[in-house]
Amino acid sequence: MTLRIFDTLTLKKKAFRAEGRVVRIFLCGPTVYDYCHLGHARTFVAFDTIARYLRFRGHRTKVVMNVTDISKEIIENAERNGQDPGKYSTKYFQSMLEDLKALEVNTIDEVVRASHNVPEMIGWIEKLLERGAAYITDEGVFLDTSRVKGYGSLSHQSRRELALRRLDLSPAKKNPEDFLLWTYTRSERSAWDSPWGKGCPGQHIEDAAACTKYFGTSYHINGGGDELVFPHHEATKAQVEAVTRRPVCRYWLHTGLLRVRRRKMSKSLRNFITIREALPRYGVHALRLYFSLTHYRKPLDFRHSDLEKAFRLSRSFHNSVEKMKDIVASFSGKERNINLDRVVTRCESRFIEAMDNDFDTESAVKELMDLACYSARGQRLNRHSPTSLSGALRSLTKLSGILGIL
Repeated sequence: MTLRIFDTLTLKKKAFRAEGRVVRIFLCGPTVYDYCHLGHARTFVAFDTIARYLRFRGHRTKVVMNVTDISKEIIENAERNGQDPGKYSTKYFQSMLEDLKALEVNTIDEVVRASHNVPEMIGWIEKLLERGAAYITDEGVFLDTSRVKGYGSLSHQSRRELALRRLDLSPAKKNPEDFLLWTYTRSERSAWDSPWGKGCPGQHIEDAAACTKYFGTSYHINGGGDELVFPHHEATKAQVEAVTRRPVCRYWLHTGLLRVRRRKMSKSLRNFITIREALPRYGVHALRLYFSLTHYRKPLDFRHSDLEKAFRLSRSFHNSVEKMKDIVASFSGKERNINLDRVVTRCESRFIEAMDNDFDTESAVKELMDLACYSARGQRLNRHSPTSLSGALRSLTKLSGILGIL
């Protein structure tokens, strides 16, 4: 079986290839001006599951997540609360780290704060200027999108369509699609010195600087939420490829939106439920199961009733596994149950087949639940030998660990 991954750039499932020993994954994290919500949790859990499965398949992984702690929202919220923007963002950066730990997301190797990479951003802008792919104005430094081959290809938009979705409105721009790489500011609280004057980086330069700092000019996977395809990841792709003249990564992966009444769960809309509100009520395994019941690329409409169902299903699954543990611990012997052994083998095969199909956790969860139900039914009828039951238990524990639901 071959792992196939859906690539946003080509809109096709592509066979996964990973030359070298380590699969390098760059993940676009949140802007830290409030507590992380369940929309963020969905992306965290999805990419944690992806990394866990890649490890299960024999790969080593290196996951770097960039976190935005330089933004207009941070400055405005901090000033509204009478706080220093740096200290304000640090508070929510630390809370995000706590949320990741509580979600049992344990595959991220580096969590990078954008404010710690400003020199790298300045260096990348200098390279773009040297390439003739950027220009200086009285407002700041802009990317010249007319000098970028394939701009719009990730979001599958034509130049005419891009011109209608303008970024950084300004009469100083050469092209409607151009956007700021560096903007001048008079504020002393969130400004850095640069060759072009005191200012701060544009909102799309940080990933270009961070991913090339940690992975060089090419890596395997770039990922994040679906809302990042345009403009953020389109801009990242343009800035890196304008300098390197080669694809920034092999696969672009994006998680579907978590929605509330058909609208994106977001801080700006104030329609969110924080991770730290949901976890005490439902628990980490129920929450991860809830996300796993929907394929990571599909939009997911949040309902409390669905989360309650996931909680009950998680509890039932845990109870079945605990009963299996008790039976295995209380009996000895080497007799086997051929039927259960076959069910376990079939479950493992179908689980791997599902996950190889673009990490289809929907189908993978079904296989685990079917095995747990079959085992529990056999326990009640005393049909399963402890030896075969022990094999089923090992399989359930191993495969559930990939999803983080047990």
